[in-house]
Amino acid sequence: MESESMSPSAGSRRDEGANKRFGVVIFDDDKDPGAGWAAAYGDKAARRISGPDDLATGTIWWTNMTYEWFFRKTETWRRSWLRHDKYLVISHVAMLKEWGYDPKGIGADFVCVFAANLFNRIMNLAYGLVRQCEPKIRMDQVFVGQTLRHDLRRVLPEPEYPKGEAASIMKSGQAFEEYTVTGMRPQREARSIMLRRPRMLYAMEMLQTMIPRGPFEHMTGRALRAKSADKVTWIRDLPVPCMAEVSVERMTAEIAPVYGFGNSTDRDKRANRNWVAHPEFLVLQRLAEIDVKTAYVGREYASLMMEIPDAVKEFLTDSFNEYSWSAGIIAETIWRAATLAEEKSKVGSLREGEDKADTSWQGAWVKASDKVSMFLTSIELSKMGYTVVSYGLGWVQVSVQEEAMRDLINDGLSLGLIPNMVDIAEGAFDPNRRVQWGGDKKSHMLAQFQATRQRDLLWNLDRVPTIHPSKRKSYIASLHQKSKQGKI
Repeated sequence: MESESMSPSAGSRRDEGANKRFGVVIFDDDKDPGAGWAAAYGDKAARRISGPDDLATGTIWWTNMTYEWFFRKTETWRRSWLRHDKYLVISHVAMLKEWGYDPKGIGADFVCVFAANLFNRIMNLAYGLVRQCEPKIRMDQVFVGQTLRHDLRRVLPEPEYPKGEAASIMKSGQAFEEYTVTGMRPQREARSIMLRRPRMLYAMEMLQTMIPRGPFEHMTGRALRAKSADKVTWIRDLPVPCMAEVSVERMTAEIAPVYGFGNSTDRDKRANRNWVAHPEFLVLQRLAEIDVKTAYVGREYASLMMEIPDAVKEFLTDSFNEYSWSAGIIAETIWRAATLAEEKSKVGSLREGEDKADTSWQGAWVKASDKVSMFLTSIELSKMGYTVVSYGLGWVQVSVQEEAMRDLINDGLSLGLIPNMVDIAEGAFDPNRRVQWGGDKKSHMLAQFQATRQRDLLWNLDRVPTIHPSKRKSYIASLHQKSKQGKI
């Protein structure tokens, strides 16, 4: 897989605003920015470096340094040309697995060159999308945040954030979790396998969530009882948005471990989950006996998708992006950007006792939609006899014995879930036979190429969004012909 010529955005020419290059650094120690390997996009081979001062400051370097050590335990964050390992919505290790490489058997020099190509594609697609919304903006004005999600939040409408008492309840572990850790114990000597919904389609699903509009009124238990003696039914049938404070009194033994209500994702922090947004409430009240204590009731529902700029909608619905892994990373980045906490510069000074919300009202609804969507998928896998250990953000993590791997991958495909290429054995699927696919028809061929490990074909399809629109059809036709001839 060689480096290829590439424009800064889909169908655009290189311009003065594209004033950054992109590269990857793998430090020998991910807690210490010292010696390591580095490669910028276009380099034929990686080179050894003694430290960050060996790196060009005009290049943005995606490193393997952990967030904790990058921001909190060292001063590495002061080097504005470096980015930590979680800058993208995917890590270097996860990237390798999705492309069919075992991280344990790959040298850091290869990782640098390989990942630099993909990092370059992702960043140029991101810049091209922002440029369509803000034509005069430069790269050095776009890529300034802690993560690419922070950089791309500018293409989304400004959300509403809870203030005052409401902000204190809008906390991770209290009103939502980034993902769910189930109560199912991983099997001994089993493999941990990730299955994922196609990113482009899942982003569309999340961004089509109906979102709340404020102001939100706090209703005490007495106020709720004045509306109805059956508080659960009253909130369930509300035509306006609501976030309810609840306690789960009882849930069936088959469902409770998978749902994982209140399970902590951090062993050092005890979860106290007692608030749920309306989309999750509607599901939870069907699965469990719950009690409603208080609630925040909003003014009306609105469509997030209707408020998103046309350029973003076109990107998400462009058929040429469906088979592009890099475009999928951008799509996931966008929907997850819709759930970020408020920018510090916009929060202002907080009074003593005041708190800052971990997400917006709209973000809480998107997170609830993610929880519900991936729970429904996880419970189906659980009914099939699989041990689901965690889920969320469009993926499911399953603990499975080696001999059951083939069955899991087949069952996952039947539910619209794509496995990492590294977990698919060579020759497991015949390229000339269609795999069983239970997801959206638009993503069937993506699943086919992934299951049959057609890495070179996917690599070239990943380039499509970076090619001028007038040349895409002929490029794809050429790929199709080469594939039929066995040249790819």
